[in-house]
Amino acid sequence: MPSDSIVGFLDRARASRVLFPEQIDQLFRQPDLPHANLDSLCQYLEERGALTRFQAEAIRNGRGDDLNFASYPVVEETGPCPGGTAYRALHPSLRTPIELRRFKADLLFPADTPGAFLQRAQTAAALHHPYLVTLLDAGMNGEEPYAAVEVPADSVPLDVLVHDIGPMPSFLAAEYGRQAASALRAAHERGLWHGDLRPANILIGPMTAKPGADGIMKRRPAPNAAVKVAELGLVPKRPAAVLSPPPVESLPYLPPERLESAAYEPRGDLYSLGATLYHLLTGRPPFAGATPTELTLKVRSTEPPPLAALRPDVPMAFSQVVHQLLKKQPDDRPATAQEVEQALAAFCRPGSMAPLTAVPMATAPVMAVPVEEDVPTPEAHPSSADDWGASTDFHSAHAEAAAKPVAKRQLSAKDKARTKLLVILGLCLHISAVALVVAYFAGAFNSSPEPEPAPTKHKEPAKKKPRTRP
Repeated sequence: MPSDSIVGFLDRARASRVLFPEQIDQLFRQPDLPHANLDSLCQYLEERGALTRFQAEAIRNGRGDDLNFASYPVVEETGPCPGGTAYRALHPSLRTPIELRRFKADLLFPADTPGAFLQRAQTAAALHHPYLVTLLDAGMNGEEPYAAVEVPADSVPLDVLVHDIGPMPSFLAAEYGRQAASALRAAHERGLWHGDLRPANILIGPMTAKPGADGIMKRRPAPNAAVKVAELGLVPKRPAAVLSPPPVESLPYLPPERLESAAYEPRGDLYSLGATLYHLLTGRPPFAGATPTELTLKVRSTEPPPLAALRPDVPMAFSQVVHQLLKKQPDDRPATAQEVEQALAAFCRPGSMAPLTAVPMATAPVMAVPVEEDVPTPEAHPSSADDWGASTDFHSAHAEAAAKPVAKRQLSAKDKARTKLLVILGLCLHISAVALVVAYFAGAFNSSPEPEPAPTKHKEPAKKKPRTRP
């Protein structure tokens, strides 16, 4: 007989809709179900995946209502997020995994408000783009804003991938940067801004496993891997960085104008994209400092080390694009994300680049980028290109497909007989046609009528004179 504590625990689990009545009935039919000890029951349910430790602790501590927030079943807490806390949750009806964000109004002040934040989130939720993490839902639960975000399957943040593998080959960095610029272009056209673009907020997937030089299997981007820009519409506005310092991990990618102003604009996102490309190509952010103050000073007044010195294999024109994005003054940067998208397309390897999205003709002109002889070739990449799978995953997949001989179709006996008959009929028709042509030129088909013979005149016999008698 279950103890009162166990019965009460299961009742609270059912009230919070973490366990359904049929699940509880099935539990009571299990012969090995612990009946006397609540700790043993919780461990039993965790081992079988019926509850997580987070759910069990919430129910035991009387916080079962937190496990169903805005109709989303909450599975566990994953950590802090800008302006609130992130949770792993389930879709209310599909029961598929999502990420639930709960925001605190006091964490949005003083530069933002729940109403303005929610309006941006709802605008972002209406934007669907192949290179954006989809925002599924946004609203208010009482006085608390929330958002539900998709969880891209089998994806990794770019900063983790660069840390594990090393700097990217230039063609791959250009492709990922082009995809991120395409997502930014779609957001900017809707009047949105990102506000915190950096490698940690850009996911790449799907992934595949590849043996390294040491024989250990390592995860690498699959040949069809693509970018997913996260956090669009979910970044709260902040005061100027000198008044409210941002997280130290965001500071190297912060546009210089944000140090003194709380204004957010699209060209600030382009600066952050340039700093992200710099990280992808060099393995480190454009600025580093021992303290936030030192780092802030470098962002404000110091130029990053030239890419040509750190990555001489990168095309000079590509380096110029990156350094132009990192200009201190917004007016010195490209005007639109579309310009950046099309400029980076010049450095993407044919066969690995997806088609460009159609854009209106009334947009700003494309940033002029000279394409020189030093556009990278497969042999020009550093050794890190092999670690990224440049010679196998991203290029030779297309080359192998082109070089692979096409398998010949095996004909059956019936097909062979039909083919032979058709060949004979074709030859007969050909010979007949040739014979007709020869006969035509020989005059066999001359249809002009022969002249009729002139009629012959018949002489009438001379009349005999009558005889006279003597």
